Amino acid sequence: MAVVGFDTRFHYVLAGWEGSATDSRVLYNALDHPTDPFVVPEGKYYLADGGYPNIVGLLTPYRGHRYHMSEFSAPGARTPRTQEELFNHRHSSLRNVVERTFGMLKGRFPILKMQVHYPLKKQVQIVLATCVLHNFIIEHNPNAEQFVDEETQSNDNVFLSEPEIARQTHQRGSNNLLRTAITGQMFTDYQLNSKFIYQL
Repeated sequence: MAVVGFDTRFHYVLAGWEGSATDSRVLYNALDHPTDPFVVPEGKYYLADGGYPNIVGLLTPYRGHRYHMSEFSAPGARTPRTQEELFNHRHSSLRNVVERTFGMLKGRFPILKMQVHYPLKKQVQIVLATCVLHNFIIEHNPNAEQFVDEETQSNDNVFLSEPEIARQTHQRGSNNLLRTAITGQMFTDYQLNSKFIYQL
């Protein structure tokens, strides 16, 4: 699990889980980690994909509504018509930085795409070291060549089941009220701006 900022740096990385582990299971391990817990600053939140629950500290997309940027930018695609679609559209556009950051990391360090035969501990160290080096390059040489891995793709199609969402939001608290408030204000502003542009 990795937390990426809009500055294309890694702000938190938890490596070592098997690929078959669910996003939410890894998230809860990070939140409850005994030595290096993932801490969401109070009053803040992170954007997360549909594989995570909409708990306090995370904002996830609305289920059952268009979400991917390709669904909005394809030829003939309609503009967002509901407040949930607008939220998902903007959520997805902001999350593009995650895909770009992982693309830069994999392009810069091809070892991350290779099947290596090192012990697990060494593999974890490789992941952490490449993330640290990536951050160092961004900090000290922002104009360095930014290799991009074209194969990096999102797994946003994975959504949690309804029972799992209910269980996890019960344990950690729901962020639904905050998401609804943001969505409503965003849609109101969107409608006012659209009406103003139309009248001009």
